[in-house]
Amino acid sequence: MAVGTKDKLAIHGGPKAVTVPLEDRWPQITQREIDAVVALLREGEISIAGGGGVIGEFERRFADWIGVKHGLAQCNGTSTLHSAYFALGVGFGDEVIVPSYTWHATASPILHCGGSPIFCEMDPETLTADPADIEKKITARTKAICVVHIWGNVCNMEGVMAVSEKHGIPVVEDCSHAHGAEWKGRKVGSIGHIGCFSLQGSKPLTGGEAGIMTTNDDDLFDRMVILGHYGRIGNTLVTDRYRAFDGPGLGIKYRAHPLAVAIALVQLDRIEELNAKRAAFVAELDQRLEAIPGIEPIRAYPEAKRGGFYGYRCRYLLAETTGVSRDRFVEALQAEGVPCGSDRYGLLHLQPLFSDLSFDGLGGPWGSPGGDNRRVFPQGSLPITEACYETLISMPMFTEPPAEAAEQIGGAVAKVVAQLESLRG
Repeated sequence: MAVGTKDKLAIHGGPKAVTVPLEDRWPQITQREIDAVVALLREGEISIAGGGGVIGEFERRFADWIGVKHGLAQCNGTSTLHSAYFALGVGFGDEVIVPSYTWHATASPILHCGGSPIFCEMDPETLTADPADIEKKITARTKAICVVHIWGNVCNMEGVMAVSEKHGIPVVEDCSHAHGAEWKGRKVGSIGHIGCFSLQGSKPLTGGEAGIMTTNDDDLFDRMVILGHYGRIGNTLVTDRYRAFDGPGLGIKYRAHPLAVAIALVQLDRIEELNAKRAAFVAELDQRLEAIPGIEPIRAYPEAKRGGFYGYRCRYLLAETTGVSRDRFVEALQAEGVPCGSDRYGLLHLQPLFSDLSFDGLGGPWGSPGGDNRRVFPQGSLPITEACYETLISMPMFTEPPAEAAEQIGGAVAKVVAQLESLRG
């Protein structure tokens, strides 16, 4: 079939399908954040050791928003995960079940505790951890389960918590992509035993570099305090169990910077509006893409309400039937003006850090006798996750996009799909 010049793919010299500038008009930092930081600088509040002031205010407000008793602000999201695993008693020889499809910081703190990540399969429709496979991975060494609400999509928390309760294994929720997401009306970070949130600069609720943990458990909260919050232990502990640690605690400094927290506190007032705007964009793009044969938006469970929306992913399912690879399809979309790509996250079970990277000569848990407890997961060991990963395409996420953004992105995808034959060879 002949293709007119107007419809010719841009990669073959035709006009681009995307003609509007794909720029987000939502200001990540407003004058309110600037004023909050300047006010602290004028007051000389550039370090707060006691946990009061803006840090205490943010912890209280964030905990109330999530719907838990305790919030504990920290320097970054990675430290919250380390603190969570520490609080749950992960040590040498212990295993923590985690999805392979996530950022490395979900799993690397397990190594910091001397434990071993045990990788589980995903549900390919939602990209979140599969509760059935989590249960299959449980052994006598399993100390904890960590699930990730990836790209703002909520895990099947009913299934996860059923496994947790059946086997008596606590759950960490990595909520770093999903600020404000919900399962059956409960916000993520309030369902498992500990919630961990990154507030890094690109996150939907940001402090630049910061994090916060949430929990309803007094003992777990106190354990996280003594690990990383010397200077505030005596006035922060809830119970008397760890009073002997008052003073240096365990000597780690994970406390948050007040300037970062001042930014995050303002952002907390804006997150619901951000989520509503991103939800509208995602709903429109989902609708347009699901009408295109061979393109599958990521699904959400009916019980879930997405939030945070840290990224947008869809699946390209035409490689085998058309002979056009995912990467070639992405190349054609990029030529049309869509800032897309293959997924930037690598599967953790195939990365050397979690399999066969040598720790010889290192200190810490890696250099301790019995410190290397990694179990190798070779290629093919997570077939569902590996197959799904090869189909993923990242699309741009917008809070306040141009009015035609979703329409033109969808139009570009439809245009390329209609002419896949021209991309062979």
